[in-house]
Amino acid sequence: MQLEFTARDEQYRIEVARDGDTYSLEYDGQPAELEILWGRLGQWHLLRDGRRLRVHVAASGEERYVFIDGKVFTIRRPDPEQPDGDEDAGGGPNIVAQMPGKVVKLLVTEGQEIAAGEGVIILESMKMETETAAPVAGVVKTIHVSDGQTVGQDDPLIDIEPS
Repeated sequence: MQLEFTARDEQYRIEVARDGDTYSLEYDGQPAELEILWGRLGQWHLLRDGRRLRVHVAASGEERYVFIDGKVFTIRRPDPEQPDGDEDAGGGPNIVAQMPGKVVKLLVTEGQEIAAGEGVIILESMKMETETAAPVAGVVKTIHVSDGQTVGQDDPLIDIEPS
């Protein structure tokens, strides 16, 4: 899985692979191994290279404030008005599960008009809840899942017809 974010007005891409509770990351050709020791919404204890890290995340709109061992990083999701290319042949974005998990709550219904950046679904994975936002403004075309359903990585969740 590839993650993208902006921090200090610079774009970053990180490759992430999961093996159980361990994540392999690669950023600028530098590998790193992270193990999640404990986690809940907005708070995690990680192990990296034998060193424990405490991570806290607070959200404000599209910005996330990440606190790691006394340092603060402000990150932003990519611009929701600029789709990342996960579109079907009909031109509508397909939202897929970024990792295996469970649908906690659908925040939209089929036929509902939504704004770019509006939350559409909450997923739980490894005891962490994540809200996924609409990449574009439009109408919810198809919902492929229901509350409580277990999903696998890359399973289709919601299709949006751009306005």
